[in-house]
Amino acid sequence: MEIRTSEKYCILTPLSPRMDGYSSLRLYDEIKEYSHLIVGIDLAYVRECTIEFIEMLRNLKSVSLFNIPSDIFALINFMNLDKELSLFVSEPDFKENKRRLLNRRFRVV
Repeated sequence: MEIRTSEKYCILTPLSPRMDGYSSLRLYDEIKEYSHLIVGIDLAYVRECTIEFIEMLRNLKSVSLFNIPSDIFALINFMNLDKELSLFVSEPDFKENKRRLLNRRFRVV
């Protein structure tokens, strides 16, 4: 896991292509350690995840995700986690807190 910190931000980059229970626990411990900073998770190397990762995200509402693969993004939207988490396309968007990904679920009446 790669950890980059600055005076305001902590960016955690899991280097494993699969986020399972063990990886999620390690990530959770690191997030708790840097909870005094704005925490972002870079999912550029992650290709799949398990339910433990989704449940960890559900319990942590103060993290932001960026560089999300399409499969994981679809899963996050399907489970309505996009309403609880901040989702961004890239790291500059996360740092500027602009251009957040939203799923508005419009319906035709």
